[in-house]
Amino acid sequence: MAAKYSGKTFTCLDGSATIPISAVNDDFCDCADGSDEPGTSACEGRPASGFYCENKGHVPSVILASRVNDGLCGE
Repeated sequence: MAAKYSGKTFTCLDGSATIPISAVNDDFCDCADGSDEPGTSACEGRPASGFYCENKGHVPSVILASRVNDGLCGE
């Protein structure tokens, strides 16, 4: 999944837009599915929005943006 967030541009996972990579995790929701904000809660409330949990030393996962800072995501 992390490979999709490299390069000069990012295409939303739902295909709704292509944005400059600098717009990823900029605290502004550019994609309809919220996929451009995996590390912020900017897209909270959108049905498909998620937050990428690195879970160092364990399996990475994507959780609902509404679950950010509730202890589900390890450091």
